[in-house]
Amino acid sequence: MRIHAGLPLHLWGATVDTTVYLINQSPSSALDSRIPEEVWAGKNVDYSFLKIFGCIAYAHIDREVRKKLDPKSTKCVFLGYEGDEYSYRLWDFDNNKVFRCRNVVFNEEQMYKDRKEEKKIEPKEKEYIKRDETDENLPQAINEQVVPSEGEQQIETEQENESQGEQSSIDDGESHEYSNAQTDFEDSEIPQEEIVTSGLRRSTRVRKPVQKLNLIVQHVLYTDAGEPESYDEAMADEAHLKWELAMKDEMLSLEENQTWELVKMPAKKKVLQNKWIFWVKQEAGGVQRYKARLVVKGFGEREGIDFHDIFAPVVKMTSIRTILSIVAVKALYLEQLDVKTAFLHGDLEEEIYMRQPAGFEVIGKESWVCKLKRSLYGLKQAPRQWYLKFDRFMLDIGFTRSNADHCVYLQRFNDGDYIILTLYVDDMLVAGTNMKKIDHLKKRLANQFSMTDLGEAKQLLGMQITRDKKKKKLWLSQEGYVKKVLERFNMHESKAVTTTLGSQFKLSKEQGSKSDEEIAHMKTVPYASAIGSLMYAMVSTRPDIAHAVGVVSRIHEKSRQRTLGSSEVDIQVFERDNGRSTSGYVFTVGGTAVSWVSKLQKVIALSSTEAEYMAATEASKEYIWLKSLMNELGFDNTDCRLYSDSQSAIHLAKNSAFHSRTKHIHLRYHFIRTLLEERQLKLEKIDGKKNSADMLTKPVEGQKLSLCSTMVNLH
Repeated sequence: MRIHAGLPLHLWGATVDTTVYLINQSPSSALDSRIPEEVWAGKNVDYSFLKIFGCIAYAHIDREVRKKLDPKSTKCVFLGYEGDEYSYRLWDFDNNKVFRCRNVVFNEEQMYKDRKEEKKIEPKEKEYIKRDETDENLPQAINEQVVPSEGEQQIETEQENESQGEQSSIDDGESHEYSNAQTDFEDSEIPQEEIVTSGLRRSTRVRKPVQKLNLIVQHVLYTDAGEPESYDEAMADEAHLKWELAMKDEMLSLEENQTWELVKMPAKKKVLQNKWIFWVKQEAGGVQRYKARLVVKGFGEREGIDFHDIFAPVVKMTSIRTILSIVAVKALYLEQLDVKTAFLHGDLEEEIYMRQPAGFEVIGKESWVCKLKRSLYGLKQAPRQWYLKFDRFMLDIGFTRSNADHCVYLQRFNDGDYIILTLYVDDMLVAGTNMKKIDHLKKRLANQFSMTDLGEAKQLLGMQITRDKKKKKLWLSQEGYVKKVLERFNMHESKAVTTTLGSQFKLSKEQGSKSDEEIAHMKTVPYASAIGSLMYAMVSTRPDIAHAVGVVSRIHEKSRQRTLGSSEVDIQVFERDNGRSTSGYVFTVGGTAVSWVSKLQKVIALSSTEAEYMAATEASKEYIWLKSLMNELGFDNTDCRLYSDSQSAIHLAKNSAFHSRTKHIHLRYHFIRTLLEERQLKLEKIDGKKNSADMLTKPVEGQKLSLCSTMVNLH
């Protein structure tokens, strides 16, 4: 790219920066053709400001730094993009300086190499960049011994004779951040005693410390998690024997499952590539298991030819919590199973070919390919094919699939015993009244699929399970997960607080980042990653942080329009900027929270009563689903009730006479009236001080938050 534009060699760093930037704006095969920047930042990429690399540009000169008769622009070359929005990196070839500018006019029909000048522009000697002085695109923690030539020594002497104030603006341009995914590294500079001088006299001026590492180095930091990313890296790793054993175990499973057969390369057939994935699995008790998985690069599949339907369900988190609550109350047995290479059990309906796995090519048949007979990880249809096969097996052995959740299965016996099974991809929970019948089910599953019996359930989806069977109590905890999140964001030594958001905490679009410096700084914060980590804890075990996570996630979506609102079945406060309110509800089974929601309403309510009425309707929809699940599991829930502390909303739901006040409300929000008329639901008043849904809709102080948490058995 640099050569095509005709740019000098010393601008290679800027060329690499722009290349990385463009790659991050382009569809990636590793992300199923999604754009890395969109995946990271969570917003659509704007291509309107992209320009041709190396074209001629004219940068505006501010009137504060030019005289009346001076030119209003500088002719330069376009090099790339800066961190803030619509700011460009430019090269002033007359003065050999790199700088940034927002007000630029581009001539994309003329390239730097096409300029018609009699005198060739040569870089000034005072801007000569040596390898040891290094362009700031590279981390400074690189010790490199340089043996200078006489010419280099002369150039160094000339540089030292220049005044310190003559420092080029290349430093500012090259060290400036321009990515949404930046990370601060305060210790990136190299200690002075580690510099190898080799007799070359150095400048004594104090250099500006590098506060950011550029995209090249960051890519390594973000992708290097201490685990190999390829077969070659695994073989070069110090734990290569463990990785090799893990790959052999994977290949053994593939062979036992008869996943493919070797055939000669077919004519006019697409052959997919594959990749080894390596990771270390943390087991209960701190035990580490080295795992390897062969993954086919399914992004090369063509819809309608290589695959058709791809949807596959997983058990809902609410279903898991509901069943665990039943397990605690009924003192049921609770076992856990893991399916080895689950996706390999699915039968393929399409004809698919794949290269032989790296490190396991058959001698003498290296050019042959694998004709897949069963699904493989990475294929778009693999999850669906696995689920369909498992579902057929469960129905064949006498289980009934839940209509409320297609990954919940139930079998009842004539003697009153029953077994409940849940499936989350390859993780199973089995609950039942009779351990012998559970063991019999395990044997039948093991005969059909390759299974690992994990015994009594201890951990599921990052949640630790502990129970006291005699006291009929069971606890779900994400303590280990939360500690890892705190460590990842350097918050493990922070001081604990008793409330998520203070009652005085208000947000408005007027408080959003306005200056270029503030916007550029926020782009260096791993905000989306932090919110995503909190969100998983919130949907799994922490309803007490639901409102806070909802507020800060809306800040992420609209950094210049920060909103805050509160509304639930019981109380509503108008949101400052757009008038929308927040619906919130929590359902309990056996006194323990199993389902909760804190969500911004889609329409603007014209009164607090109206907002509470719409929130009650949303809660009633969840009630119907939860009631259906409980009925299928065989538990009577005729005495279920929905509570609200708004008497006006209750009156509006039970009486349809207020036509003038409700005629504008959409028909869907009157669903709760039908439920009340058919006696499917009981809606009752509750004291506002005892309403646990308060914590889902507004900032509450420590004492009230503790009270709300206690009411739903959250400790």
